[in-house]
Amino acid sequence: SNPASLEIDQKQFEPKGLETGKLETMTSESVGVQPDSAKEDSAEKPLNYLNSSQFTSELFKIEVKNFRPYTTVAMLKKRMQSLGLEPHKVKVMPNSWMAFVTFKNADQRDKALSVLPWLQLLYFANSKGHIWRGQALTAKLAKPKADPFGNAAAADSGQSSSTAKRPRLDTDTAADSKPAPLSAEAASELLRDAVTPLWRLGYEEQLKQKSQDMSSEVKQLTRQVAAVGGISAGSVEMMPIVASPVVDKYRNKCQFTVAWSPTQTDSVVVGFRVGRYRDGEADVYPPDTAAVVPTVILAVVRRLQALLNEPDMKRRAPPYDAKRHVGCWKAATVRCNSSNRTLLYLDIHQPFLTANDTSDETEMSLRHFIENRLQNGLLGDQDGCVASLHVVYTDHGGGEANGLWRHLGGDPDITETLGGLSFRVSPAAFFQVNTAAAEVLHNRIYSMLQHGESDSDNQSSALLDVCCGTGTIGLSLARYFSQVLGIELIADAVRDAQLNAQRNGIKNASFVCGRAEDTLPREANLLAETVSDLRVVLDPPRGGLQPSVLSTIRRCRSIRRLLYVSCCPRAARSNFVDLCRPASNKWRGDPFRLALVQPVDLFPLTKHCELLLLFVREPADAAADASE
Repeated sequence: SNPASLEIDQKQFEPKGLETGKLETMTSESVGVQPDSAKEDSAEKPLNYLNSSQFTSELFKIEVKNFRPYTTVAMLKKRMQSLGLEPHKVKVMPNSWMAFVTFKNADQRDKALSVLPWLQLLYFANSKGHIWRGQALTAKLAKPKADPFGNAAAADSGQSSSTAKRPRLDTDTAADSKPAPLSAEAASELLRDAVTPLWRLGYEEQLKQKSQDMSSEVKQLTRQVAAVGGISAGSVEMMPIVASPVVDKYRNKCQFTVAWSPTQTDSVVVGFRVGRYRDGEADVYPPDTAAVVPTVILAVVRRLQALLNEPDMKRRAPPYDAKRHVGCWKAATVRCNSSNRTLLYLDIHQPFLTANDTSDETEMSLRHFIENRLQNGLLGDQDGCVASLHVVYTDHGGGEANGLWRHLGGDPDITETLGGLSFRVSPAAFFQVNTAAAEVLHNRIYSMLQHGESDSDNQSSALLDVCCGTGTIGLSLARYFSQVLGIELIADAVRDAQLNAQRNGIKNASFVCGRAEDTLPREANLLAETVSDLRVVLDPPRGGLQPSVLSTIRRCRSIRRLLYVSCCPRAARSNFVDLCRPASNKWRGDPFRLALVQPVDLFPLTKHCELLLLFVREPADAAADASE
């Protein structure tokens, strides 16, 4: 049984009328439009959202402390799952040994507090806690996070609130006052600062700033490698930054927010949010002055915005309100190819449809009404129409991955040409947003894998493409290697990769679906039987890979060279250190040496930059490892 004080403490966080651990059925009152008085009340109380019948895992949150440095979200989540726990969300706080973990109900939260020690000596006086990686974890209840919009409103109204710490960034001076509309020039500048923060600099200055940022990051990395005893930490060569072939209108994918206009009454806008939700900012402005958005995507946005502003559409399906968590339209994502064919998918808030659909026989059902208008208004050959139309119905906080996808019309996908190859681009597939720069990136990947060697060395080499997605890197380099094998966790991406190989007639590439740490040892051993040299390309998500994947790579004796493609080197820095740290009981296999780094600018006008890192193991090292 759970300690009684846990129940007492929990009551102060439970909203009245919400049964602990259960998600109540949503009603029109819970997700529909609130009365003005309720809206004002909601805006002024940072924890008012807890009184809604909509589910929030903030009710079932704990604080976990005392784990080791460089612990990632994935590592902590996996550890908790191994203990039979079911974490809903995990957030590791930067530069600390603390994380917040939420659960879907009170039973799961209390189970975690019984497995992980709680910081109440009354109940755990004789417990040393759960030991993980040599550390005794501690855990306790955590207070729900305050709604950022409630914080902002409380600060604006001058109310004393322990949670209202961040001032609003707009011009409000009181909770019941409306922000003064921005001039067109001010709105344009605000948008460009948010979407393209380097727009005031010439491109050469942008490249210089990014090169300095990457150089600083590499110096930090080499210091950390030296601190753990990594080999040759001070001999890293950084190549000059590679410029993007195109500087503006380069994005082949743009995700827009749908919202009420901050400047025009009763008007829907499809554009970019210029502030951060956590700062209480939700204003959305049209993307017309964002220099990275292609003309063909802007045309789709204007047509969609006109459709959503039709009187019947605004009446029956208003945009989603991030402050109240009500409404229909949440986001619109537009993709385009080099032939100006476009794909559009819209994120629709499913609870709104469930609560507001009509049983009146004289009026079309809301879902039918929405889908019918989208089909009639957005498919065709007119300016702004799309070649492929999809919707995804998502729950509150559920995300696209867990939503219900529907293809409403047109082609199921679009096709893009990259490096002379044809690739299928489906709605949710990963594809580099700068097609011209992606071709440059792939050429640099190959040249770095070949650094100091000749092309003839590849006759007996195989390429292992880990986190291969739809196979763009592996297929682009397949002509240089005897075999290419891609490993990917997402089954849909693997099917796309296999289709892309077939449509391009590439017969020496194959793709496997599975976790890298489970699949890689078997596949690497099979490749090692037919080739003498196995090279690896890693192109993981922003946060990098789990340590188990890196440990597996280090134990693969035939891997001589590894090329890591990182879109956020700071977030993935621990991965780089783990590849270079000396061999130990935990990190078996000879360490890699960071030999070469190459910045490649895929994102002009922004602060982001891709970084390629070449890690090598000399033949003598590999031979010594193989003789063990």
